[in-house]
Formats: sequence, C-alpha cells, structure tokens
Amino acid sequence: MTNYWSQIENKTKQILADMGISETPIPIEMIAKNLNVHVSYEPFDGELSGVLYKDKEDTIIGVNSSHPLTRQRFTIAHEIGHLILHEPDPVHIDKNFRLHFRNEVSSQATDFREIEANAFAAAILMPANLLSSKFDDVIREGIDIDSGTDQISSLAREFQVSSQALMIRLSKLGILDNFS
Repeated sequence: MTNYWSQIENKTKQILADMGISETPIPIEMIAKNLNVHVSYEPFDGELSGVLYKDKEDTIIGVNSSHPLTRQRFTIAHEIGHLILHEPDPVHIDKNFRLHFRNEVSSQATDFREIEANAFAAAILMPANLLSSKFDDVIREGIDIDSGTDQISSLAREFQVSSQALMIRLSKLGILDNFS
C-alpha cells in the first residue's frame, strides 16, 4: 500500500512541476483553472463542503463559501483529487470532512475514495519537499514543537491550510518523528 500513497505523492509533484509551481501558498484555484475546472463559491446548507460536477463539457467544483478559507482551499484540492484519482460520477458530493487527528471511530474509515482524495489534497497543498524545507527553517530557529504553536500557526498560514491539516501532514510524512 505504501507504493500507492507514493503514486498519489508523485501525481501531485507532477502537476506542480508541469505548472511550474514551487512556492507557497500553492495556487489551488489556478491549478483548477489549468485543469479546465470552474470553481464556484456558494453558501451551502448543513455540513456540505464541496461538490464535483462533471459532464461531457464542463467540470465544476462547488465550494461552501461559509467555510473558512483554509477549508475552502482543502475542499478544492480534495475535489481535484477525486477528478484525477477516480472516475467521477456525474455529481460527487462531499459532506464536511473533518481535519482532526484520527480517533478510534474515524480510523476505521470505510470510504477509501475519501481517504485518497484527502491524501491528494494534503500532498498538493503541502508538497513534501516544500513542507520539509520550511519546517527545517522553523526548527533551526530553535522552537520546541510542543510549545511552538505560534510558529506552527505561522507555517500553516504560509501554506494557507489549517494548523490541524499541517500537523497531520507533518505526522504522515514522518517529519514529527524526532519531536515526539
């Protein structure tokens, strides 16, 4: 399975390389536009985060405009993940996917497509090479990961992701292993 996650990482690296993107924050709307995807913002009811609509002529990502900017960016990246990784149904609707550390219930994830789309979103918004480099810069400044919430928040702002998404990504990449 590790090879499969590497394939997702490689797909995101290739997209970023093809579009000449090497700086943060990753311009996810520009990526969508370059993939001929229109992004539309609407205040959805309930916990709906995003919708991916694709037919023969159009591909549209609907984003809940009521959500914070970091959530909106992750939603766009997540829906692009569905578009690239999965043969999309004519309409794909995502309920509010929570970005928190996994608990006993959530770790029993039953929808692998959602897990893949989340992995894709994290990988494209926080590319491993950029995140590792930026995190190394933070560590060189001498912060303690447990008390460095200001620095972590600053790094999350630089990538325009939530602090929780950043911490999950750092953990999944093994970058936090030396700081536990």
